[in-house]
Amino acid sequence: MATRLYGISQGEGQDQITEGVGAATTDSVELTIDLAAGMTREDVVLLLDRLSRYILEHDYPPA
Repeated sequence: MATRLYGISQGEGQDQITEGVGAATTDSVELTIDLAAGMTREDVVLLLDRLSRYILEHDYPPA
């Protein structure tokens, strides 16, 4: 199964999102949040919004 991995860290902007090939998964979408990073709920929602905008604004499906 082909998968795509997107990454962004706290304090990064949409232009700093990394994209690459992901490992096989059993779910259509998986999300990992590093709770040790001390992010608030609002931080997580902000980063999810940036990821959503990135996916909407770039080629889909990725090459």
